[in-house]
Amino acid sequence: MRRLVLGAAIVVLVLAGVVACGAADEPQAATVQPQCSTARPLPVGDTDRTLVAGGRERSYVMHVPPGYDPTRRTPLVLMFHGLGGDPRTVLEATDMAEMADRDNAILVLPLGRGDVSQWYFRSPITNPRSDLAFVRDLVKQVKRDACIDSSRTYAAGFSNGSALTLALACDASTQFTAYAAVSGPYYEPKCRKAPAASIVYFHGTADTTVPYEGADTVIGRLPPVNDIMSKWAKHDRCPSGGATTRATDTVRHFAWTGCEDGTSVDIYAVVGGVHGWPGGGPMSPGRTSRTQDSPVDATDVIWEFFDQHPAGGQ
Repeated sequence: MRRLVLGAAIVVLVLAGVVACGAADEPQAATVQPQCSTARPLPVGDTDRTLVAGGRERSYVMHVPPGYDPTRRTPLVLMFHGLGGDPRTVLEATDMAEMADRDNAILVLPLGRGDVSQWYFRSPITNPRSDLAFVRDLVKQVKRDACIDSSRTYAAGFSNGSALTLALACDASTQFTAYAAVSGPYYEPKCRKAPAASIVYFHGTADTTVPYEGADTVIGRLPPVNDIMSKWAKHDRCPSGGATTRATDTVRHFAWTGCEDGTSVDIYAVVGGVHGWPGGGPMSPGRTSRTQDSPVDATDVIWEFFDQHPAGGQ
């Protein structure tokens, strides 16, 4: 059953030194693109596919919605699993495919590499064997095979995949319209050169795998969530007055709006939340216990965020 979605009137905690700012800008309409010059038919549902990137054969799952038209440009969402995860587990845990069917979007879920599947998000795209280069090659292949709307191409990820998602925003060699990240903060000084990026981020305050206050983790040192997301807000040149903030006993929501190029930065901090997908199932293969009940459903909020951020109003 879908969880209750937190909307514009949702909860928020005030960040230190942050003052409420104005209302969110109205989302701008996406640029209308022409139909694809040639039809690009695809089988409906989940298909296992491969490509060669950086001298390695890599695999991914492509989910095509029933309403896909091979001549009409279709939104694309890439979804990256966490450390040790896989695409099928993500599909089972997040309801991302159901949302793709509802909104008629193509969903692509790549597999990391190694005996314990992972993403090497710190390796620069100039290294052809890096995962940033793999994602670039993957997007190019998907655009060759499917009729894709480049103005509505999005990236999302969990944990290690969350760090990769934000590393993609930092690198910006592969253009995405907006980014959604769960339980894996990332920002480096080199990100300053990247264009403004719309980001929605989720993290449990009781997460012991990737602590909210920052710590050394299995994927390296990760700083405090508030510090990282404040840096993204500064990077996007959000209004200096701060963010709108509201809070309940269960969720804290921080929202920077009116940022450069129409971008925005949102954080949902789930009070007492653990390392998992809010409102979803377990993200690790073989686990059967469901993530604790959550007052916010990350899948719903992410798709709503993507809908509100077409190109031209990122």
